[in-house]
Amino acid sequence: MSIAREPAVTDHSVTQRLFGLGVPTRGVNDCGKPVNRMSMDIGAIAAHTADTSYSGVLGVLLDDLLGFTLWDRRGTRAGIVTAELSIDIFTPRRWQGPALWAEGRLLALTADGGTSTAHVYDSTGTLIGTGTLWGNFVDDPGHDSGAASPNAPQLPDFPELGVPPLEWIGGQIENGPEVRVVIPPNPLVSNKRGYMHGGVQACAMSLAANAALSGAGPDMDTASVRINYFRPVSLDSDVTFTAAVIKSGRAVSVIRVTGTSGGQICTEATVTGRRLI
Repeated sequence: MSIAREPAVTDHSVTQRLFGLGVPTRGVNDCGKPVNRMSMDIGAIAAHTADTSYSGVLGVLLDDLLGFTLWDRRGTRAGIVTAELSIDIFTPRRWQGPALWAEGRLLALTADGGTSTAHVYDSTGTLIGTGTLWGNFVDDPGHDSGAASPNAPQLPDFPELGVPPLEWIGGQIENGPEVRVVIPPNPLVSNKRGYMHGGVQACAMSLAANAALSGAGPDMDTASVRINYFRPVSLDSDVTFTAAVIKSGRAVSVIRVTGTSGGQICTEATVTGRRLI
């Protein structure tokens, strides 16, 4: 993705650059209500979305924008963590580039967090999907990943333009009784708090579910992803996302994906696949 060629010294986290995210902007919608907007550069993959589902990358765009929408309202709190992310995908294929655009707004706010929602469109205005995020404000700022520091250790090379998302995140698929996506320690998938980006976890879970779906019966695309985040995921050990088929049907299948690190369950998702039409 072209934006991944930016210099390392930037206000963007490396994951934001890896996935081609633009800088979030503030504005108002047609009703005059505040909204935040963010783009994702898909110029390198748009031509391939007719035959390959890239739905997992929406998790990074939505987690980033929706988290920013709440972060903007955190007051004196140190930051925001995602507790739950829900994604519904209406157009899983044939995205038109060069960019996707997401528009997010606040739904509810409390002293300890809130809820935000967003719609994602391609460059023709086609609705790709929607997302809703429940977030919690935290007083712990995390640990700086150092990705934006000129004195930080040199980062690995960014992947080549147009390669599949599994290569973006440095993961590999392991087939067996259960399908697993394993991501070795990789500083390119860090958020600004120094942990694995929640959207990268969403992407990995979608990839694991897609791999399980491909061996479960009829060709299907991811239709929805519901993720609960239980604890931060450090970047100093392998993270494994294991997919188990709960129900395989002719029109709809359901997959459960569990993310573990250091022997602990960090996140869990329910992914629904629908038959290709």
